[in-house]
Amino acid sequence: MNKLNKMVTGLLLGLSLNSFSADCPSLAGQYSIGKEGADFSTIGDAVSALRCGGVSGPVTFLLEGGTYNERVAISSIQGSSSFNTVTFESKSGVNTEVIISYTTADATLLLNGVSYVSFENLTVDHKAATYGNAARIDGKSSNLHFKGVVFDGVEVARTGSNSATVYFSSTAPKTSMAFDDCEINNGSVGIAKGGYTPESPDSKTSISGTLFFNQYESGLALVNEDAPVISNNVVSSLSTYKGFKAISLDNVTNNVVISNNIVNAANGSYGLAMNNCTAQATSLGQINNNSISVGGTSEAYGVYLSGATDNQVLNFNRVKLTINGAQASNQAFYKNAGSGNNINMMNNILYDLNSGGYTIIGNSYKDMFNQLPAQSNSSLSVSANGIMIEKVTPIK
Repeated sequence: MNKLNKMVTGLLLGLSLNSFSADCPSLAGQYSIGKEGADFSTIGDAVSALRCGGVSGPVTFLLEGGTYNERVAISSIQGSSSFNTVTFESKSGVNTEVIISYTTADATLLLNGVSYVSFENLTVDHKAATYGNAARIDGKSSNLHFKGVVFDGVEVARTGSNSATVYFSSTAPKTSMAFDDCEINNGSVGIAKGGYTPESPDSKTSISGTLFFNQYESGLALVNEDAPVISNNVVSSLSTYKGFKAISLDNVTNNVVISNNIVNAANGSYGLAMNNCTAQATSLGQINNNSISVGGTSEAYGVYLSGATDNQVLNFNRVKLTINGAQASNQAFYKNAGSGNNINMMNNILYDLNSGGYTIIGNSYKDMFNQLPAQSNSSLSVSANGIMIEKVTPIK
């Protein structure tokens, strides 16, 4: 009898360790999705298994090549953690060989209250829809990673977050969202991130090495964020939408980093627009080494600061306006329309194709090695002053 009791106890213990319900074993390890003989025939089947049993270790789903015509909706996964991560990725490692496509709902990929999930080297397609998002992230979510993912948003001209290619709602805080080496096409906005509240902003957002093509309203728009990092991205659009903003930041606090980005808004209004973005006097926001080109036939700004955008350093940026000469009024390389306390512009090249000249604005070479707050030029709160050199060779 004692032996039988031990056997029953061991069986029950094994079930408790390896499942979250009586019928669903928890997942751990590597699984295949797609072809005949795979562990799961559809992504939805794999998600159902996650929903039912959760995870007891790191999980990787390898997707066979092909188009998956299904809406993928993932909610909270039991057992997920910084160790027990869940990854969906192309088996071949080629993002054009695995396509998740859906056009009859508000999002192809819907993540609600999800944490510690990654998507790698695949395509999320929503371009044939008339509205909606390629990906929508709702609820309290954290530690989501998109690497080498192509997001194809709606191709029709739309405005508003409901037609953003990737949309993060403001229903709850979101922490540690990362995009690395992705491609984001079409949509009203490439990435629209609403942020929770100014008092409880989203945090640890990182967008790096990502290409934004053909957005109508804005390439990248972040609201209510704490210290995001936006680096090594390309934003390019031919949109004629009046007020187009390639990179738009609103209520972004503390040490924002915007570096090594390329912006080409051929018919745009704003290259970089920052509203109420307040860093700390002891830890300045860094806007460095960006190349911004803005064209069109109306008012154009390479860099536009408004509201209480304070304690920022603009260093080694190249800003070029290629506006129509007949519409040269109210043009500016840089404009501070707000309080503009402690705005440090150093060693930037600001070029106007219409006038045929450029401005080198900032401090001397020696000043580069001094404390930045001491170099603030109060006159910069009104306009971009510097040395104007006429009739120079245009910057290519």
